This record gives sequence, C-alpha cells and structure tokens, in this order.
Amino acid sequence: MSQLDNDQQQRYIELLESVPMETLQSNKQVIAYKQLKKRTRHKRLLQFAVTAAIIMIALISSIRVSPALAYTMAQIPVLKPLVEMIALDKGIKDIINNEYYEPINVSQTINGKTLTITSVVADESGMIISYKLQSDEDLANITGVSTEVKQQDEQIYASVGSSWSAQPEGTFEVENTIEVAASQGMNYSSQNFEITLSLSDHPETVFEMPFTLKNDIKASKKYPINKHLTVDGQSFTIHELIISPIRSELKMSIDSSNSKKILNFDDIRIYDEHQEEWGKIRNGYSGFGNYEDKQFSIMLESNFFRIPKSITIEFREIEAINKADESVVIDFDKKEIIAQPKNINTELEIIDNFEIQYKILSSNKNELRSMFNHLIDANGEIYYSNSATFSEHDNYLLVTQKFNMENVKNLPVNPVKLEIARYDQYLNGVGRIQVELK
Repeated sequence: MSQLDNDQQQRYIELLESVPMETLQSNKQVIAYKQLKKRTRHKRLLQFAVTAAIIMIALISSIRVSPALAYTMAQIPVLKPLVEMIALDKGIKDIINNEYYEPINVSQTINGKTLTITSVVADESGMIISYKLQSDEDLANITGVSTEVKQQDEQIYASVGSSWSAQPEGTFEVENTIEVAASQGMNYSSQNFEITLSLSDHPETVFEMPFTLKNDIKASKKYPINKHLTVDGQSFTIHELIISPIRSELKMSIDSSNSKKILNFDDIRIYDEHQEEWGKIRNGYSGFGNYEDKQFSIMLESNFFRIPKSITIEFREIEAINKADESVVIDFDKKEIIAQPKNINTELEIIDNFEIQYKILSSNKNELRSMFNHLIDANGEIYYSNSATFSEHDNYLLVTQKFNMENVKNLPVNPVKLEIARYDQYLNGVGRIQVELK
C-alpha cells in the first residue's frame, strides 16, 4: 500500500472514529481497534490510517454482496446516500474508493425541520447532491419532495430529480440524494449553487440553501466510435462513448429506414479486457432524448477511474415492434377504439376522465411498466401520462393509466393516438462491437 499523506490519514481516522463500535464486523476488529488506541500518538495515526483504509476498501468491495457490510458503511457520515446507490451502480463504488466526493455540511432549520447538504459529487455530466432531513415531527406524513438547483440565481440547464419513498411511522431522519443530469454538459465557470427543496407538508416547508464547490472537476473522457450495427435486420449507429466519474454516456442513432420501431434497449452491457461487466444504469437518469431523434443518449455505469484498454459493447435485448403496430387510436368522448394493431393484444377499455385500462402479459422480468407514455391528439398536441396503477393476476397485469389534464390550455381533440412505448417483443440476436480505448 502506498504511503498516505497527512490529510488522507486524518480523513481515514475521522471515518473510522465515526463508526460505532457495535457496527464493527467481528471481535477481532474490536480487539485490534482497542490495541491500536494504546500506542503512541505518531504510530497510532499511521496505523489508524492504514487500518481505516483497509477496512474501507474491504467494506466497499463487499457492499454489493453483503447487506450487513453495506449497513456498516452507511453509518459513516457523508457516505450513506452514496452507499445505498452502490448496489445498483458500481461506478459509485469507485467514486467513494477514490474519494471523489466533496463534504459540504451546510444546514438550514425551518419549523422544526433541518436540512443538511452532506456532500456533492460533481462532474461534467451532472451532480449527485446528498442530503439529510431531520424533523421534530414524523416524516411519515411527508408524501413527496420537489427540487430545483440554481447557479448564480439562474436555474441550471439540466434535469433535476429526487425520489421520495413512503416512510414508516416513527421516522424522524431521512438521507437521500438529488440527481442532476445535464444533456449538454454542466458549466462550472461558477461553482456557487443553490438548491431549493420543497416538502409536501402543510404548510409547505421550502428550503433554499446555497453551497459552493471547491474541489476540481474532473474532465470527461471522450471516445469517438462511429460504428454501425445490424440486429435482426434493424440498424443503428454508436457514435461516441463519454465517460465521466458519475456516469458513462453512449451516444446513438437509429436508422429511420428500419421496418421496426425500437422501443427500448433493455439490456446493454460493456465488458473490459478482463471481462468485468459495466451495465446500464438501473437507478437515476437512464438517458437523454427520444429514439426518433437524430441522436439520443443511453446512460451506463462509469468506469472512469479504471479506463480499460479495450471494451466490448453488447446489445442483448432490444425491444421492438413493427412500425404498422406502433399506436392505438381511440375516441375518449365516444369511448371507442377506432384502430388497434392486430399483432398487439391490449384488451383496452376506455374509462372516464382520460383514463384507460388494459391487460398485458406479465413480463418475464416482473417489471411493472405501462404500455403508453403519452397520447397525441388530432391537432398534434402531446399529453403525458401522470399515473399508472398495476394489479397482478395469474398470467397478466391489469394496468390503469391516466393522462394529465391539469393546467392544460385545451383538452385533447378526438380522435387521439396512443403511441406504444413498451411491449414485450424483442429482436432476435445480439449486437456486439469492440472498441479500443488506449
């Protein structure tokens, strides 16, 4: 192990000291810890640093397979929200391993609730802002949050989101993340930011908290590819791979002359020369743009801190339907199905208030997903779905889906077209290319 500088020693000491004794994983660790504390100050500092480093590396390496160890790591301030992401995105493991996160620890208290920005991970693709919310009142009463991020008093040009899970009764502290994804890249000419986080309580609690980044932002690594792939007669192009610390981005386009409409690239995997797998992101932002666009992006796990010499990109499951089957035409006023593809079995029923209900075969991945994202009315206006509920039966899912008509200027003009967004039909075969990175 390479020698650690004084700052690294101190950071590791603080991390180790912050882990409660009862969370250490064995009696041997407890004994070793106590023995180290009896040594001289100089020797103790070095041994603590080395021991803490070993424990951190061992724990981080084991988080994906050991919930108990993940729990231990989650007790360390700053790291808990990131640790919870590791099971779904191993690029986050490398961020922690390489200490590419910046502690912030600024707080604001309003009406008995305290919001603390604990840390930020920032790169050219966006940010992960970790926060802690503490309250005198039960947070089980909070049904959701909304977030904004500003830079020098202007909203950033990026997607900003934060999920909120229903909390059990008796919850008075929650740690979570705000994710920022910038399709055009983040601008760090100013590193002064402000987050707005609004809680869905009554009266509404709104936190407005400035923070400043001080660490250097690592530049993304860009690799032109410009290779064509054909799978089951359907063609697409991989233009570029951009690797940032938080996420990797695969820029692609689909051949407009294809006979089928590509609905989704369900399973994309990247293998390095050692056959280590880096997959599609399963939490947070999964891509930018639509498949009909001239170019779109798909997000993958990042291997920024260990760029391989070469990679193999595999497209294993490509969801697609015939272009003739891409939509269902209905009339909400008459509650009539005007046109429905013969090859798509939806058993669709039209309900009041722009609501529909349909059956779909249970996915072999047991995913709960709706068939439609939006509708297009007779004037070409788009109206998005704002809710979907699922009822599981023996061999199908019953989906009830509603389209958002709140705050719209005009209601949809019938007939409307429901464009199919997901359906369990896949191309035959696997697309595969190899790319040299070094």
